[in-house]
Amino acid sequence: MGGRKDYLTKDFFILMTPAFILLFIFIVYPILNTFYLSFFKWDGFTPPQFVGLQNYEKMFDYELFRTSIKNNVFLFITFLPLVTLLGLAFSILLHNKEVVGRNVLRGIVMLGMVMPLTVVGIVWMLLLDPRSGIINKIIELLGGSPRAWIQDPSTAIYFVLLGSLWAWLGFSTTVFLAGLEGIDKEILEAAIIDGANPWQKFRYVLLPLLKPALIVVVTMSSIYILKVFDLIFVLSAESPPLYLSVLAYLVYYEAFFRYRWGFAAAVATFLTVAVFVFSIGMLKRMIQERRVE
Repeated sequence: MGGRKDYLTKDFFILMTPAFILLFIFIVYPILNTFYLSFFKWDGFTPPQFVGLQNYEKMFDYELFRTSIKNNVFLFITFLPLVTLLGLAFSILLHNKEVVGRNVLRGIVMLGMVMPLTVVGIVWMLLLDPRSGIINKIIELLGGSPRAWIQDPSTAIYFVLLGSLWAWLGFSTTVFLAGLEGIDKEILEAAIIDGANPWQKFRYVLLPLLKPALIVVVTMSSIYILKVFDLIFVLSAESPPLYLSVLAYLVYYEAFFRYRWGFAAAVATFLTVAVFVFSIGMLKRMIQERRVE
């Protein structure tokens, strides 16, 4: 057995070496290089100047950074429960073969997932256009006045939320639907025989069995919304709306508009650490759940 184990280990590393090399080139090295760059002041043209922790000190005093954090937090605490609950609700509807129009509903839910995020952003930009957008046309028909929704700081972030929900709802629905498909029907039938009503069947039978799917949805949805960029980038095609800034957009803005590459690297490092810490926490939770099972 020992020789076989050594043989398998050797084969494993031989087969995985190309993947490890690509992982280092395209993921590990850029992260390390970004972290290294965060200690320098660099405009992309002149030689980098070492400034130590100054970029990090300035970052926490920077008003736009605080705005980005505020927007990220708002999107996180609203998007996460909504995409989870809606995904769970739609998965239960789609799992029920007696629901009328199930295939149409499936197509609507999945449409946002199969479309690139840039296309989702363009769709929303067309819908919200102040002059020709469908939403403003409907408002005019109802006797209201059209508005520049994206240009209005009081409403813009809500449409980023709606666009993100539409783009990600298909994923959460698919994961929950896969979880439902894996549940033994005999368990549900036993609950009905024991006199469980629909709420009790959901609360005490379905929900515990869907916990692995729930953790996957929460983890992946959190990572997505923490680093959301595409929608905001497309919606701000004409000019950067700083009131819509999130951390990922702030990295782009500081690097390509203000040419503060070192500062942008510091923000990117902060975002990477935040996502990494959250991901590790959720991964530990998943491992603990598996051990309990």
